[in-house]
Amino acid sequence: MTWKTGLRLVLLAAAAVALVSVLPACAGNSTPATGSSSSASSGSSSAGSSSASGKAGSASSAATGSGAAGAASDLSGKTLVAKEVTGSYSIVPGSTISITFENGTLAARAGCNNMFGQYTVSGNVLNAPQLASTMMACEEALMNQDAWLAAFLASSPTWNYSGGTLTLTNGTDTIALTEAPTGEAVLEDTGWKLVGLISQSGSTVSAIDPSVIAWLRFADGRVLVNASCNSGSGTAQITDTTITFGPIAMTMRACVGPTQDVEQAMNAVLQGTTTYTVKDDPSGTLLTIMAADGKTGLQLTADASIGADVMSSMTASPTG
Repeated sequence: MTWKTGLRLVLLAAAAVALVSVLPACAGNSTPATGSSSSASSGSSSAGSSSASGKAGSASSAATGSGAAGAASDLSGKTLVAKEVTGSYSIVPGSTISITFENGTLAARAGCNNMFGQYTVSGNVLNAPQLASTMMACEEALMNQDAWLAAFLASSPTWNYSGGTLTLTNGTDTIALTEAPTGEAVLEDTGWKLVGLISQSGSTVSAIDPSVIAWLRFADGRVLVNASCNSGSGTAQITDTTITFGPIAMTMRACVGPTQDVEQAMNAVLQGTTTYTVKDDPSGTLLTIMAADGKTGLQLTADASIGADVMSSMTASPTG
């Protein structure tokens, strides 16, 4: 064997070893061998690109998730009311649809019963699949509206919260909700019928005698008072959390029994700067006014008709 023949055999053996070592790496690669060098470079570039894209995607997803979480956080503690319902359903005239968000819980009201339960936000989807409900009987139209809202919320609608408006849609119906009015707008929107007297520093609520009809109405910086026996009016300066009552001029009829008790309780609370809250309740929208000392108070439910007929006739002026 010449030295040239031996060298040729050595080179062929080395090439065979190299080929065997390369084949397993390429076995799962459908790219033609002719482009292996280019493919390796491209594959490396793609891997880097994929990795960068993955990181960007993760960052984007995180940003989206963070944005959704931030928006959900923005809603916590807020009550939103429907300003518009479009699609296959029309809101019952004169009714109100409201949704309250509070630390992962949702409370919804469509005019009859209260619905409540847990909710989560996943991307732009609101999930509230199982809401419990009170079981009051109401007008058929309002009960049907309850059923519609429960089904709508269970359908995992997409959502967008922007500029103070929450828009929910499931592809068939859309609800646009804005923050519930506060302060004067809430109190002046309706009449308030007295249903309970609060004592023992707010720990005890006593229902008033069913024969006693007492109420408040607020309008243009004034309050109209009917204490069942006597009635009158005075000034009322309203903020989002307080009502400051000026002197209230009342008629002077003698009162006895339950009417006397109610009048004394109302007169004791409606003085100076009081605190108040308004919230949804199975009995309707509930207004609680606590006296300046924080120990006694009044509970009243919204009633649009009560006192409406006397608003223009109650003209008593506050006395100093």
